[in-house]
Amino acid sequence: MRLGIKTKFIRIVSAFKLAGNVFRITGGRTSMSDAGYYPLRCYLASKDEHLFKTFKRSMAYRAVLEHVTHKQGSEYLSVANESGLLTPEDWQNFARNDSYGSPVTFTYDILGHDMRISPTTIRYAKVLCDIISMFDTENVKSIAEIGIGYGGQCRLIRSKIPDAVYTLIDLPEVIGLAEKYLSCYDECRENIRYFDGGHMYSDDSYDLAISNYAFSELKRDIQDMYLDKVILRSKRGYITYNPLSHDFLDGYSDDELLAKIPGSSRIDERPHTARGNCIIIWGNKN
Repeated sequence: MRLGIKTKFIRIVSAFKLAGNVFRITGGRTSMSDAGYYPLRCYLASKDEHLFKTFKRSMAYRAVLEHVTHKQGSEYLSVANESGLLTPEDWQNFARNDSYGSPVTFTYDILGHDMRISPTTIRYAKVLCDIISMFDTENVKSIAEIGIGYGGQCRLIRSKIPDAVYTLIDLPEVIGLAEKYLSCYDECRENIRYFDGGHMYSDDSYDLAISNYAFSELKRDIQDMYLDKVILRSKRGYITYNPLSHDFLDGYSDDELLAKIPGSSRIDERPHTARGNCIIIWGNKN
């Protein structure tokens, strides 16, 4: 169905208004992913059904998320399957992540079954396996995730830890998209809280904090806020770290974070996707 001229004009005007708002709110760059186009794309997809249907194929979106390659997907799959924690039924449920947003998918042999699934969803499954393997999840009743994408990691974790109160923290535009996406799933309509990461006034504590790359891509002063409000208030934690912010935005190095987070340790990223990447954990079983 072709869009009318009036509808196109309204979308263009809305896009330019939002771009100006993003620049004004951030006052410049606070992370590796807030430079205008990504939050703008999230905002528009959250407000427009047509854009929501294909948001995972947008180049602006894929520059930040949905860029996991077919080969990397195979490597994440291998690590996830090593854990022995997942069944074919789990994978069928995980593949439902790809029902919205029209991601790029590939066919993988998963536990003897050919399955069409996005490599990003496979990465989320691998992180879930790490969390189940490393932590006493029976005692995890509250979770905070810093940098949430569209909410896909949240959905997979809730499939195995369904009763935990899950707090999602990100830019308001990203929060809007995740809220829209997760509302499409009946199991994700309760016990999920959405926080604007720029205004973390909560004094809550958490049983588990998670961040896949996002925390390590923030400026140091923003990292300090999250350390104070989330990470140092969490009994357990799992941070996939990359050195981008340390290299370009004066963010913390992995050694500096290890010194700041009591009881933390560094383990290898598996698969290893880039120079300097690692995983920082604390409160784990071993």
